[in-house]
Amino acid sequence: MLLRPILRPFRLVATFAVLTGICAGRLAAADAKATEMSPFKVDAEFGVDGLRIQNSTSVLNQYLLQQHGVAQLQDMAGLAPNLGTSNSDTRGFGDVISLRGVANSIFFSAPAVGLVIDDVPSGTVSSYPSSLLNIETFTVKAGSQSTDYGRNAPGGVIDIKTRTPGATHQGNVLLDYGSSKYSALQASFDGPLTDKIGYSASVGLTEREGYIENTFRKRTADDRRSVAGRGTLYWKAADQLQVRFGLTMEKASDDATRLTSLFSRNPFEVASDLNGETKVERLQLSLQAKKTFTWGSLTATTSRQKWNLDPSVTDLDLSPLPLAFSNVKQNEKFWTQEFRFESTPGATHTQWRAGTFYSDSTVDGDATRVFIVPPSAFVPPNFVQTERSVFSVGQMNLAGYANLDQPVGDKTVVKVGARVERNTSDLDRTKASSNSFGFPAPQDPRLRGSQGHDYMSASGAIVHSVSPSLNLQAKTSIAHKPEGYSGFTANPLLARFGGEQIWATEAGVTFGRTKSRFGGSVLAFWNAIDNYQFERTVPNSTDFVVVNAAKVTARGFEAKFMWSPVEKVWWDFQAGYTDAVFDDHRDASGARVNGKRVPFIPAATLRTGVTVDFGQGWSVNASYAAIGKSFYDERNTTMFAQPAYGIVNAQLRYRFDRYTVSVYGQNLFDKNYYQFINPEIYAGSPGAPRRVGVQFSFVY
Repeated sequence: MLLRPILRPFRLVATFAVLTGICAGRLAAADAKATEMSPFKVDAEFGVDGLRIQNSTSVLNQYLLQQHGVAQLQDMAGLAPNLGTSNSDTRGFGDVISLRGVANSIFFSAPAVGLVIDDVPSGTVSSYPSSLLNIETFTVKAGSQSTDYGRNAPGGVIDIKTRTPGATHQGNVLLDYGSSKYSALQASFDGPLTDKIGYSASVGLTEREGYIENTFRKRTADDRRSVAGRGTLYWKAADQLQVRFGLTMEKASDDATRLTSLFSRNPFEVASDLNGETKVERLQLSLQAKKTFTWGSLTATTSRQKWNLDPSVTDLDLSPLPLAFSNVKQNEKFWTQEFRFESTPGATHTQWRAGTFYSDSTVDGDATRVFIVPPSAFVPPNFVQTERSVFSVGQMNLAGYANLDQPVGDKTVVKVGARVERNTSDLDRTKASSNSFGFPAPQDPRLRGSQGHDYMSASGAIVHSVSPSLNLQAKTSIAHKPEGYSGFTANPLLARFGGEQIWATEAGVTFGRTKSRFGGSVLAFWNAIDNYQFERTVPNSTDFVVVNAAKVTARGFEAKFMWSPVEKVWWDFQAGYTDAVFDDHRDASGARVNGKRVPFIPAATLRTGVTVDFGQGWSVNASYAAIGKSFYDERNTTMFAQPAYGIVNAQLRYRFDRYTVSVYGQNLFDKNYYQFINPEIYAGSPGAPRRVGVQFSFVY
């Protein structure tokens, strides 16, 4: 089996999931006492299909994720208005995630959109997990969340909650088989072990053949194999104290990065002498304790995450000739500690939250690029240049944050928040050059640097209830992305980049009664961004650096609604538009690009889906997702732009007793598009082609 080489380290997780489910069932028969896990329980949203429409917040459940074909985190483009992702299918490495025009750079800047799973934050975007296991809710909060979370989130937060155990045992097993020999197994179990201990465990295995055919090597180029596991123990240590232990593991053993030449007639064909490979491992451990008092609660969360990329090998010339390739090894260690105090929940009195947060991360990289230099009067034929960059980038963050929701009368709530933080970063970088002729080559000097800055963020909002079915909201905030270092240059002036400041303003309206059949919201936003962090290559070199564009403006709107016109028919709709442009910026050649669109930011997003329950076990759903035009260079070159596109998914289900069989199709009209373009090598990552398959699931 293709998965066999990477299954061995995870057999314990799979065995634990199965044996725990079996043993827990026997324990339940002997001890019928209920396990109380309420402090960790996710309170259900209300409204159409159990979800509530809110300004700046999109909430999805496991069903909606499946409806829109979201099998991994990297599939989430357009799940919320103005949420964009650019990736080359490398399990997160080098991904760009944007929300309302605010984004991270490819390699070196801090995340603009934070990721939090069960109160545990993740490190850099490259280290974000790929697998989505045991999801209860998937929430996207747009706009600065820096005063609401310990982990800085100047552009927004993806807040994921997984299932928590209740008083009975539950389990779910899903088998999936489809095009490109795609196969997947997902299993999750949760329930009580004793009257004070509960468990939750899940495992996922996936593999498929590649979408791209390597005609030179006579094989598929981008085969994928992965295994992931998640396990959690919940312990009620005392009447007012609960403790949670968490473990998340993921391992991917993939082939080449999904890249083909922009000059190719078929985006799913490549003729490469080097097929490439990508191997990624993730491990996260967490411990959380929550103590409840008469005034509220204190929650302490500790986490440690390790992410390892070893290696990522890419054929840079994408040809049968050995002209150029890269070999990147990179690892990240990320440690966090948060203490959070918050008041007892209640809609009729003052609500507050305050906390402290500490994080320490180290990213170590070892990148080698080998390429043939074209012959000239000074360069002999077959001159092969090798450049190896070794770097270590550290970042430490110490922050305090607080927010307050104060009712003013019966219909108005004023919200204020503040954050103060100290951020320090450091760099240690070397680069060695050599060539096939042994000629002396100038070596880059060792570069060391450190810097530290203090930042203050603040937010203010007002929510007014005009009527039980109409609410108005306005918010303004100042947020910051910290400074940092680029690890791929020896120039001290280019290696350091400054902090980014975002002044964000939004105003909107939410309509629809609680638990009604119809609800929605409309919102407009304006982001004025100073020192926008953007990554590009250095001319006449193989270096990448993050630069600061002096001024960027991102403005747009969002609209969404959910509607159940008749019983057993549901329709959800979300759309957004973002106009993100450079107001004051020069490209690498020094030419002004004022008025050009900021790369990696889609002009628009749209997501809509319809579900119809026919009764007697039969149901059908269909969804449509569209992404607006995106550019991938500062000059907005036509060749490096992806025009707007849309894809259609559909699924037919039949349920009987505890079993469900479904037939599905994704990208039914086989739309061709690029989800990432690399202007330096004139290559792009084509989106997944049409895929059909069948699923079988069992729940108890």
